[in-house]
Amino acid sequence: MTQGPNDRIAGIVGTEVEYGLSWANRTPEDPERLSAELIGHVPEACHAPVLWDYENEDPRHDARGFLVEGDRENPDEDDNRSLNKPLYNGGRLYVDGAHPEYSGPECASVRDVVRYEKAGDRMVGACQAALSGLHAGGPPLLVLKNNADGKGNSWGYHENYLLPRSLPFDTLARKISSHLVTRVLFCGSGKLGSDLDPSKSGTYFLSQRAEFFEIPMGLSTMVHRSVVNTRDEPHSDRTLYRRFHVITGDSNLSEISTYLKVGTTSLVLRALEAGAFDPPVFSDWVDAFRRVGADRTLKARLTLDNGKTMTALECQEVLVSQVRRFLEQEGMDAESADLLGRWEKILEALRQGSPLVERTVDWAIKWSVLSRYSEKKGWAMTDSRLKMLDFQYHDLRPEKSIFQMLENTGQVDRLVDPMEVEEALGRPPSETRAYFRGEMLRRFLSRVHAVSWSSVVVDPGEGPLKRLALGDPWKGTQKRVGALMGKAGSVEDLLKALNPLPSGE
Repeated sequence: MTQGPNDRIAGIVGTEVEYGLSWANRTPEDPERLSAELIGHVPEACHAPVLWDYENEDPRHDARGFLVEGDRENPDEDDNRSLNKPLYNGGRLYVDGAHPEYSGPECASVRDVVRYEKAGDRMVGACQAALSGLHAGGPPLLVLKNNADGKGNSWGYHENYLLPRSLPFDTLARKISSHLVTRVLFCGSGKLGSDLDPSKSGTYFLSQRAEFFEIPMGLSTMVHRSVVNTRDEPHSDRTLYRRFHVITGDSNLSEISTYLKVGTTSLVLRALEAGAFDPPVFSDWVDAFRRVGADRTLKARLTLDNGKTMTALECQEVLVSQVRRFLEQEGMDAESADLLGRWEKILEALRQGSPLVERTVDWAIKWSVLSRYSEKKGWAMTDSRLKMLDFQYHDLRPEKSIFQMLENTGQVDRLVDPMEVEEALGRPPSETRAYFRGEMLRRFLSRVHAVSWSSVVVDPGEGPLKRLALGDPWKGTQKRVGALMGKAGSVEDLLKALNPLPSGE
């Protein structure tokens, strides 16, 4: 995987997970306050009690070249501490509107993305258990890793991919659209019933999110959701980098679904960046997305902009063949080879109706559970008890989660060892700037005033606070600064050692 502003740089990625949250059988309360109360119970071993630095954050920039109206977020110190929990693993647990959200650290491998996301699930599950313990005997607190409440409300799962600023956004948007629309086949998390159309209460959807999308491109993530999001907030050097913000994905529990969702998109972006990707493009991105998300037969024919038609599966087969051709010419590392092989294998399994799908793809795993219950109990697909099982699939409580039961009994495939997830709770990845952020918190906590994705603010001992810029996500790695940090006995020592290094190191 090449690095640096003059090379192809697709490779760094991070994910953000919003969780559904409510008390069972209890009058709803202010969701922001409840979310803050939940994250306030994050284990001390995971959380560094410092501020979040909002200095360089501004989500109002649109990649199409304009700034939307609105105020930048800048909470006072008390609200900052209440709403933000910077993490020793380089990530962030915080309140985003009405939901608790875990943002994993920047990762240079897709496998790391999976284990850090699983670590986030573990953290939020620990918060749920601790808060529920204060209300023993009362209604349980439900925390779900899903994307819809069955009442017309949806919340997000976002992916962030590092790309060069030199890649024209209109080219990116057009050529990535077909993959974002059709990858639902192997990364949809499944949903029983429509949130927006009561007449489809017994219909099974592949995607929880697709029916909530309304426009091809746009900036908002909460209303008028778009297939290609245009947020231009790079959290890095704006002259070199672009952060491609993807909002179409479902939250997955299957490690394999997450791996394929992020991994195939990373491979597509590498080929696209190199000019080696010329995919079929649908004439109506929104209609295609909704139709794929609602088509369990996998046979719906979608209209292309040239007037021809193809199925989502046929489209994916074209995409993977183009990516394979690119990688065979460029050369591929072990992870790229593994991802490519798994991608081809899952498409073949979908075409053949192989049992492999029911061990790896969330929508298929859940459908297998629901259909077995329906047949065994004689329940119609419109039965509310099946809808409750749908929600229970996503429950983070180990004793209640259907998915965790299947995982613990070996009925679904895993990618990472639980001990790797345990390590990811408190240690940052080593190959991105997340290493420097996380290690500064772990080694010099008393002298760190605030952190953000692109900075660490420290008390140098004398004079004003000093903001250490992390403008390049490829720098601040263990290889670059690990030895310096290991030798430094204090922040003062570290600042002296870092001073000769180029800006952003």
